[in-house]
Amino acid sequence: MKELRLVRGVYDDPAPPSAEAAAAARRRMLSQDDTARPRSRRTWRMPLGLVAAATAAAVAAGMTLAHDDPARPRTGVQPMPHALSPRDMMLAAASQAELQQQGRYWYTHQRFAFAALALGRTGGYVVEKRSEYFRWTGRTRGDGQSFYGRSFAGKPQTRADADAWRAAGSPSSWTVRPSGVSRTVRTKSGAWQEDHPNDQGGGAFLISGVGQFTYQELQELPTDPEELRKLLCEGSVKFIAGGSGAPRRCNDPTGVLTRVFFALADTPVPPKVRAGLMRLITDYPGVRQLGAVTDPLGRSAVGLAAPIDTVDDHGKIQREVLFDQRTGNVLGSRNVQLEPGHNSQKWQVPGRTLAYQAVLDSGWSNAKPSPPD
Repeated sequence: MKELRLVRGVYDDPAPPSAEAAAAARRRMLSQDDTARPRSRRTWRMPLGLVAAATAAAVAAGMTLAHDDPARPRTGVQPMPHALSPRDMMLAAASQAELQQQGRYWYTHQRFAFAALALGRTGGYVVEKRSEYFRWTGRTRGDGQSFYGRSFAGKPQTRADADAWRAAGSPSSWTVRPSGVSRTVRTKSGAWQEDHPNDQGGGAFLISGVGQFTYQELQELPTDPEELRKLLCEGSVKFIAGGSGAPRRCNDPTGVLTRVFFALADTPVPPKVRAGLMRLITDYPGVRQLGAVTDPLGRSAVGLAAPIDTVDDHGKIQREVLFDQRTGNVLGSRNVQLEPGHNSQKWQVPGRTLAYQAVLDSGWSNAKPSPPD
Protein backbone atom coordinates (compact mmCIF):
# COMPACT_ATOMS: atom_id res chain seq x y z
CA MET A 1 0.00 0.00 0.00
CA LYS A 2 1.25 3.46 -0.86
CA GLU A 3 1.00 5.22 2.48
CA LEU A 4 1.88 8.65 1.09
CA ARG A 5 -0.94 8.46 -1.43
CA LEU A 6 -3.43 7.58 1.32
CA VAL A 7 -2.33 10.51 3.47
CA ARG A 8 -2.39 12.97 0.57
CA GLY A 9 -5.75 11.67 -0.56
CA VAL A 10 -7.65 13.07 2.41
CA TYR A 11 -6.68 16.64 1.50
CA ASP A 12 -8.33 18.78 -1.16
CA ASP A 13 -5.18 19.00 -3.27
CA PRO A 14 -4.34 16.69 -4.96
CA ALA A 15 -7.37 14.50 -5.81
CA PRO A 16 -8.75 12.11 -3.17
CA PRO A 17 -7.89 8.39 -3.15
CA SER A 18 -10.20 5.83 -4.69
CA ALA A 19 -12.86 4.18 -2.57
CA GLU A 20 -10.79 1.01 -2.56
CA ALA A 21 -7.73 2.86 -1.26
CA ALA A 22 -9.84 4.51 1.43
CA ALA A 23 -11.21 1.13 2.48
CA ALA A 24 -7.68 -0.20 2.75
CA ALA A 25 -7.00 2.60 5.21
CA ARG A 26 -10.15 1.73 7.12
CA ARG A 27 -9.03 -1.89 7.31
CA ARG A 28 -5.95 -0.60 9.10
CA MET A 29 -7.88 1.66 11.47
CA LEU A 30 -7.61 -0.69 14.42
CA SER A 31 -3.84 -0.74 14.07
CA GLN A 32 -3.18 3.00 13.67
CA ASP A 33 -1.89 4.90 16.67
CA ASP A 34 -1.00 8.18 14.97
CA THR A 35 -3.01 11.38 15.26
CA ALA A 36 -3.30 12.68 11.69
CA ARG A 37 -5.82 15.52 11.23
CA PRO A 38 -7.23 15.53 7.69
CA ARG A 39 -9.88 17.88 6.34
CA SER A 40 -13.45 16.66 5.94
CA ARG A 41 -14.74 15.20 2.67
CA ARG A 42 -18.29 14.85 1.38
CA THR A 43 -18.12 11.23 0.33
CA TRP A 44 -18.96 7.92 1.97
CA ARG A 45 -15.30 7.30 2.85
CA MET A 46 -14.29 7.16 6.51
CA PRO A 47 -11.83 10.01 7.19
CA LEU A 48 -8.39 8.79 8.17
CA GLY A 49 -8.04 11.42 10.88
CA LEU A 50 -11.11 10.08 12.64
CA VAL A 51 -9.71 6.60 12.33
CA ALA A 52 -6.59 7.73 14.14
CA ALA A 53 -8.63 9.57 16.76
CA ALA A 54 -10.76 6.50 17.34
CA THR A 55 -7.76 4.28 17.81
CA ALA A 56 -6.13 6.78 20.13
CA ALA A 57 -9.14 6.57 22.42
CA ALA A 58 -9.96 2.85 22.43
CA VAL A 59 -12.65 0.27 23.20
CA ALA A 60 -13.77 -1.63 26.27
CA ALA A 61 -13.37 -5.34 26.73
CA GLY A 62 -16.54 -7.37 26.53
CA MET A 63 -18.84 -4.35 26.11
CA THR A 64 -22.25 -5.18 24.63
CA LEU A 65 -23.66 -2.72 22.10
CA ALA A 66 -27.16 -2.31 20.70
CA HIS A 67 -27.88 -5.21 18.36
CA ASP A 68 -27.70 -4.91 14.59
CA ASP A 69 -28.80 -7.49 12.04
CA PRO A 70 -26.51 -10.54 12.29
CA ALA A 71 -24.50 -11.77 9.36
CA ARG A 72 -25.86 -14.61 7.27
CA PRO A 73 -25.19 -18.04 8.80
CA ARG A 74 -22.55 -20.36 7.40
CA THR A 75 -23.07 -23.92 6.20
CA GLY A 76 -20.85 -26.97 6.18
CA VAL A 77 -19.82 -26.75 9.86
CA GLN A 78 -20.91 -28.52 13.00
CA PRO A 79 -22.05 -26.90 16.29
CA MET A 80 -19.56 -27.07 19.13
CA PRO A 81 -20.27 -27.29 22.88
CA HIS A 82 -19.83 -24.08 24.88
CA ALA A 83 -18.64 -25.52 28.21
CA LEU A 84 -14.99 -25.16 27.25
CA SER A 85 -11.97 -23.26 28.52
CA PRO A 86 -11.05 -20.07 26.61
CA ARG A 87 -8.18 -21.89 24.89
CA ASP A 88 -10.36 -24.86 23.98
CA MET A 89 -12.95 -22.47 22.57
CA MET A 90 -10.36 -21.01 20.20
CA LEU A 91 -9.03 -24.42 19.18
CA ALA A 92 -12.58 -25.61 18.53
CA ALA A 93 -13.14 -22.57 16.32
CA ALA A 94 -9.91 -23.36 14.47
CA SER A 95 -11.11 -26.89 13.82
CA GLN A 96 -14.35 -25.55 12.35
CA ALA A 97 -12.36 -23.23 10.07
CA GLU A 98 -10.87 -26.30 8.40
CA LEU A 99 -14.33 -27.27 7.13
CA GLN A 100 -15.05 -24.11 5.11
CA GLN A 101 -15.56 -24.57 1.36
CA GLN A 102 -14.22 -22.63 -1.62
CA GLY A 103 -15.66 -21.47 -4.95
CA ARG A 104 -15.02 -19.17 -7.94
CA TYR A 105 -15.52 -15.71 -6.38
CA TRP A 106 -14.24 -14.44 -3.04
CA TYR A 107 -16.31 -11.70 -1.38
CA THR A 108 -16.33 -9.82 1.91
CA HIS A 109 -18.84 -7.40 3.44
CA GLN A 110 -17.48 -5.37 6.34
CA ARG A 111 -18.55 -2.48 8.55
CA PHE A 112 -16.28 0.08 10.20
CA ALA A 113 -17.25 2.29 13.11
CA PHE A 114 -15.74 4.75 15.53
CA ALA A 115 -17.31 6.53 18.47
CA ALA A 116 -17.49 10.29 18.91
CA LEU A 117 -19.24 12.76 21.20
CA ALA A 118 -22.34 14.39 19.68
CA LEU A 119 -22.10 18.17 20.01
CA GLY A 120 -24.56 21.06 20.00
CA ARG A 121 -27.81 21.74 21.80
CA THR A 122 -28.99 18.13 21.43
CA GLY A 123 -25.57 16.56 22.06
CA GLY A 124 -23.71 15.33 25.09
CA TYR A 125 -23.88 11.59 24.30
CA VAL A 126 -21.78 9.23 22.19
CA VAL A 127 -22.70 8.14 18.66
CA GLU A 128 -21.11 5.78 16.16
CA LYS A 129 -20.08 7.01 12.71
CA ARG A 130 -20.21 3.95 10.46
CA SER A 131 -19.42 2.95 6.90
CA GLU A 132 -19.45 -0.30 4.92
CA TYR A 133 -17.74 -1.83 1.95
CA PHE A 134 -18.43 -4.88 -0.19
CA ARG A 135 -15.66 -6.31 -2.34
CA TRP A 136 -15.40 -9.37 -4.55
CA THR A 137 -12.53 -10.86 -6.55
CA GLY A 138 -12.51 -13.73 -8.99
CA ARG A 139 -10.29 -16.69 -8.22
CA THR A 140 -8.29 -16.32 -11.44
CA ARG A 141 -7.38 -13.39 -13.66
CA GLY A 142 -10.24 -12.65 -16.05
CA ASP A 143 -12.94 -13.67 -13.56
CA GLY A 144 -13.35 -9.99 -12.68
CA GLN A 145 -13.38 -7.91 -9.52
CA SER A 146 -15.27 -4.95 -8.06
CA PHE A 147 -15.56 -2.78 -4.99
CA TYR A 148 -18.55 -0.99 -3.42
CA GLY A 149 -18.71 1.44 -0.50
CA ARG A 150 -21.36 3.43 1.33
CA SER A 151 -21.96 5.40 4.49
CA PHE A 152 -23.99 3.35 6.95
CA ALA A 153 -26.56 4.71 9.37
CA GLY A 154 -25.02 6.08 12.56
CA LYS A 155 -26.57 5.49 15.96
CA PRO A 156 -26.16 6.20 19.67
CA GLN A 157 -23.61 3.74 20.95
CA THR A 158 -24.98 2.39 24.23
CA ARG A 159 -28.41 2.17 25.85
CA ALA A 160 -27.60 5.18 28.00
CA ASP A 161 -26.60 7.11 24.88
CA ALA A 162 -29.85 6.06 23.17
CA ASP A 163 -31.85 7.29 26.17
CA ALA A 164 -30.06 10.65 26.00
CA TRP A 165 -30.71 10.82 22.25
CA ARG A 166 -34.44 10.24 22.73
CA ALA A 167 -34.54 12.81 25.52
CA ALA A 168 -32.99 15.30 23.06
CA GLY A 169 -35.81 14.73 20.58
CA SER A 170 -34.24 11.90 18.52
CA PRO A 171 -32.36 14.10 16.02
CA SER A 172 -31.61 12.52 12.62
CA SER A 173 -28.03 13.78 12.47
CA TRP A 174 -25.23 14.90 14.76
CA THR A 175 -22.11 17.02 14.56
CA VAL A 176 -18.94 15.43 15.91
CA ARG A 177 -15.46 16.91 16.12
CA PRO A 178 -12.73 14.32 16.68
CA SER A 179 -9.20 15.70 16.25
CA GLY A 180 -10.68 19.17 15.86
CA VAL A 181 -12.41 18.39 12.52
CA SER A 182 -16.20 18.81 12.36
CA ARG A 183 -18.14 16.05 10.64
CA THR A 184 -21.77 15.02 10.31
CA VAL A 185 -23.16 11.65 11.38
CA ARG A 186 -26.57 10.73 9.97
CA THR A 187 -29.11 8.10 11.00
CA LYS A 188 -29.79 7.15 7.36
CA SER A 189 -27.52 4.98 5.20
CA GLY A 190 -26.22 6.19 1.87
CA ALA A 191 -26.43 4.31 -1.43
CA TRP A 192 -23.78 1.87 -2.57
CA GLN A 193 -21.17 3.37 -4.90
CA GLU A 194 -19.19 1.09 -7.17
CA ASP A 195 -15.52 1.85 -7.64
CA HIS A 196 -12.94 0.26 -9.96
CA PRO A 197 -15.00 -2.55 -11.54
CA ASN A 198 -12.73 -4.65 -13.74
CA ASP A 199 -14.13 -7.49 -15.83
CA GLN A 200 -10.60 -8.62 -16.68
CA GLY A 201 -9.33 -8.45 -13.10
CA GLY A 202 -9.17 -11.07 -10.41
CA GLY A 203 -6.57 -13.56 -9.33
CA ALA A 204 -4.69 -11.21 -6.98
CA PHE A 205 -5.32 -11.18 -3.24
CA LEU A 206 -3.78 -8.79 -0.71
CA ILE A 207 -2.82 -9.61 2.87
CA SER A 208 -2.34 -6.16 4.37
CA GLY A 209 1.25 -5.63 5.49
CA VAL A 210 2.35 -8.94 3.93
CA GLY A 211 1.82 -8.63 0.19
CA GLN A 212 -0.09 -9.83 -2.87
CA PHE A 213 -0.69 -13.48 -3.68
CA THR A 214 -2.25 -15.41 -6.52
CA TYR A 215 -4.88 -18.02 -5.72
CA GLN A 216 -2.33 -20.79 -6.29
CA GLU A 217 0.21 -19.10 -4.01
CA LEU A 218 -2.43 -18.94 -1.28
CA GLN A 219 -2.96 -22.69 -1.63
CA GLU A 220 0.76 -23.22 -1.06
CA LEU A 221 1.01 -21.20 2.15
CA PRO A 222 2.25 -23.11 5.20
CA THR A 223 -0.17 -24.39 7.81
CA ASP A 224 2.30 -24.67 10.71
CA PRO A 225 1.81 -21.77 13.17
CA GLU A 226 5.52 -20.90 13.41
CA GLU A 227 5.97 -20.92 9.64
CA LEU A 228 2.92 -18.67 9.35
CA ARG A 229 4.44 -16.27 11.88
CA LYS A 230 7.54 -16.01 9.72
CA LEU A 231 5.40 -15.38 6.65
CA LEU A 232 3.51 -12.55 8.37
CA CYS A 233 6.34 -10.91 10.24
CA GLU A 234 9.65 -11.56 8.47
CA GLY A 235 11.02 -10.63 5.07
CA SER A 236 9.58 -7.87 2.86
CA VAL A 237 6.14 -7.06 1.48
CA LYS A 238 5.52 -9.14 -1.68
CA PHE A 239 4.14 -7.91 -5.02
CA ILE A 240 2.75 -10.17 -7.75
CA ALA A 241 4.29 -7.94 -10.41
CA GLY A 242 7.72 -8.60 -8.92
CA GLY A 243 9.94 -6.81 -6.44
CA SER A 244 9.33 -6.23 -2.76
CA GLY A 245 8.37 -3.42 -0.45
CA ALA A 246 8.75 -2.46 3.19
CA PRO A 247 9.80 -4.94 5.87
CA ARG A 248 7.09 -7.12 7.41
CA ARG A 249 7.64 -6.30 11.06
CA CYS A 250 5.22 -7.55 13.74
CA ASN A 251 7.16 -8.98 16.65
CA ASP A 252 4.89 -7.75 19.45
CA PRO A 253 1.70 -9.68 20.29
CA THR A 254 -0.61 -6.90 19.10
CA GLY A 255 1.15 -6.73 15.75
CA VAL A 256 0.89 -10.47 15.24
CA LEU A 257 -2.77 -10.52 16.32
CA THR A 258 -3.62 -7.65 13.95
CA ARG A 259 -1.73 -9.16 11.01
CA VAL A 260 -3.55 -12.47 11.49
CA PHE A 261 -6.86 -10.62 11.60
CA PHE A 262 -6.15 -8.92 8.26
CA ALA A 263 -5.27 -12.27 6.68
CA LEU A 264 -8.46 -13.90 7.95
CA ALA A 265 -10.84 -11.01 7.29
CA ASP A 266 -9.60 -9.78 3.91
CA THR A 267 -8.04 -12.75 2.15
CA PRO A 268 -9.33 -16.18 1.04
CA VAL A 269 -6.55 -18.20 2.62
CA PRO A 270 -7.35 -21.93 2.47
CA PRO A 271 -9.20 -23.54 5.39
CA LYS A 272 -6.16 -25.32 6.85
CA VAL A 273 -4.15 -22.09 6.67
CA ARG A 274 -6.98 -20.26 8.46
CA ALA A 275 -6.90 -22.90 11.18
CA GLY A 276 -3.11 -22.56 11.46
CA LEU A 277 -3.38 -18.78 11.82
CA MET A 278 -5.96 -19.15 14.57
CA ARG A 279 -3.77 -21.65 16.41
CA LEU A 280 -0.81 -19.26 16.06
CA ILE A 281 -2.52 -16.44 17.93
CA THR A 282 -4.27 -18.72 20.43
CA ASP A 283 -0.96 -19.62 22.05
CA TYR A 284 1.13 -16.57 21.08
CA PRO A 285 3.01 -15.03 24.07
CA GLY A 286 1.26 -11.87 25.26
CA VAL A 287 -2.08 -12.70 23.61
CA ARG A 288 -4.82 -13.20 26.19
CA GLN A 289 -7.72 -15.62 25.76
CA LEU A 290 -11.02 -13.92 26.58
CA GLY A 291 -13.38 -16.86 26.28
CA ALA A 292 -17.02 -16.17 25.44
CA VAL A 293 -17.85 -12.50 24.67
CA THR A 294 -20.36 -10.50 22.60
CA ASP A 295 -19.21 -8.66 19.51
CA PRO A 296 -20.27 -5.06 18.60
CA LEU A 297 -23.20 -6.38 16.54
CA GLY A 298 -24.54 -8.47 19.40
CA ARG A 299 -23.23 -11.79 18.06
CA SER A 300 -21.88 -14.47 20.38
CA ALA A 301 -18.12 -14.75 19.98
CA VAL A 302 -14.92 -16.13 21.43
CA GLY A 303 -12.09 -13.61 21.67
CA LEU A 304 -8.37 -12.99 21.93
CA ALA A 305 -6.77 -9.74 23.12
CA ALA A 306 -3.42 -7.96 23.29
CA PRO A 307 -2.35 -4.52 24.60
CA ILE A 308 -1.82 -1.55 22.29
CA ASP A 309 1.14 0.79 22.73
CA THR A 310 -0.40 4.28 22.62
CA VAL A 311 1.06 7.74 22.16
CA ASP A 312 0.15 11.08 23.79
CA ASP A 313 -0.97 9.49 27.07
CA HIS A 314 -4.27 7.98 25.92
CA GLY A 315 -4.22 5.32 28.63
CA LYS A 316 -4.33 1.54 28.45
CA ILE A 317 -5.96 0.13 25.34
CA GLN A 318 -6.65 -3.45 24.35
CA ARG A 319 -7.15 -4.88 20.87
CA GLU A 320 -9.55 -7.79 20.52
CA VAL A 321 -10.09 -10.19 17.63
CA LEU A 322 -13.37 -12.09 17.73
CA PHE A 323 -14.45 -15.41 16.19
CA ASP A 324 -17.61 -17.43 15.80
CA GLN A 325 -16.83 -20.58 17.74
CA ARG A 326 -19.46 -22.61 15.87
CA THR A 327 -18.09 -21.89 12.40
CA GLY A 328 -14.54 -20.64 12.87
CA ASN A 329 -15.35 -17.43 10.97
CA VAL A 330 -13.64 -14.23 12.08
CA LEU A 331 -16.34 -11.79 13.26
CA GLY A 332 -14.25 -8.68 13.64
CA SER A 333 -11.76 -6.65 15.62
CA ARG A 334 -12.18 -3.85 18.13
CA ASN A 335 -10.17 -1.68 20.48
CA VAL A 336 -11.01 -1.44 24.14
CA GLN A 337 -10.07 1.25 26.64
CA LEU A 338 -9.03 -0.42 29.86
CA GLU A 339 -7.88 2.73 31.67
CA PRO A 340 -8.16 6.38 30.53
CA GLY A 341 -5.03 8.45 30.15
CA HIS A 342 -4.26 12.09 30.85
CA ASN A 343 -5.39 13.08 27.33
CA SER A 344 -8.49 10.91 27.23
CA GLN A 345 -11.85 12.68 26.99
CA LYS A 346 -14.34 12.33 29.83
CA TRP A 347 -16.57 9.93 27.95
CA GLN A 348 -13.64 7.64 27.10
CA VAL A 349 -14.07 5.56 30.22
CA PRO A 350 -13.20 1.90 30.77
CA GLY A 351 -15.70 -0.16 28.83
CA ARG A 352 -16.19 2.35 26.02
CA THR A 353 -15.87 1.10 22.44
CA LEU A 354 -13.93 3.58 20.34
CA ALA A 355 -13.55 1.74 17.05
CA TYR A 356 -14.40 -1.61 15.54
CA GLN A 357 -14.31 -3.52 12.28
CA ALA A 358 -17.06 -6.12 11.84
CA VAL A 359 -17.17 -8.83 9.20
CA LEU A 360 -20.84 -9.18 8.30
CA ASP A 361 -20.33 -11.81 5.63
CA SER A 362 -17.46 -13.30 3.64
CA GLY A 363 -16.60 -16.43 1.77
CA TRP A 364 -16.68 -18.10 -1.63
CA SER A 365 -19.50 -18.12 -4.15
CA ASN A 366 -19.89 -19.81 -7.52
CA ALA A 367 -22.18 -16.98 -8.67
CA LYS A 368 -20.89 -13.45 -9.20
CA PRO A 369 -21.54 -11.62 -5.88
CA SER A 370 -23.33 -8.30 -5.43
CA PRO A 371 -23.72 -6.02 -2.37
CA PRO A 372 -26.70 -6.57 -0.07
CA ASP A 373 -29.73 -4.29 -0.16
